[in-house]
Amino acid sequence: MSDFCAQFRVVEERTCPLYNKDNGFILTRQSVEFVPRKPSCLILIRELTGLLVQLLPYMATGFADYKDEIFTCGGCTGLIKFQLSESPLTHDSAENKDDPQAVMSGKIEAILPAELLQVFHMHQKTGRLIMDLAGKAARVTFREGGLLAARFEDLDNHEAVYAILSEKEGDFRFVPGLPESLMQAREIGDFMMILMEGLKRMDEEE
Repeated sequence: MSDFCAQFRVVEERTCPLYNKDNGFILTRQSVEFVPRKPSCLILIRELTGLLVQLLPYMATGFADYKDEIFTCGGCTGLIKFQLSESPLTHDSAENKDDPQAVMSGKIEAILPAELLQVFHMHQKTGRLIMDLAGKAARVTFREGGLLAARFEDLDNHEAVYAILSEKEGDFRFVPGLPESLMQAREIGDFMMILMEGLKRMDEEE
């Protein structure tokens, strides 16, 4: 099976907090690369994940049916419009002075904890999701999308995840990478089973 790769360029921007006109992103089966390097907006990644499924059947034709299509991401305080690009995207830009290790960050109000955790699981991320939930500190540790640990105030692991899911306000940032000692740690359980139990508890409380 040929590798999937589609590149997009921003053609319009309205008060987007992260991206500007002519910025680009390269979408593959496994990842999104931002050009120039910038923090990864999880709302945009969610939109691109849907596009991946939509565009896969048209890979063999070079996405000919979508060449003039304008796609939109407007899930937060700003908006961008983007389309498929045939010209190569490079990192040669003054904006490339951004830290290449920049973490993902955002507001819980824009993407709720259940969706946020699923993004890191689905994209098999390794690192720490650090949250300030209305002044309460929380942390979830992932290894290739699996849950290694969770902490929320005085709660640990499963109970911490369940409590985090009910929060609706705050900030988050994702710090990629883990020390070697944690790379060998056991997962606290199956991600989807923990998530579904947490969502079930939320429904019961409501």
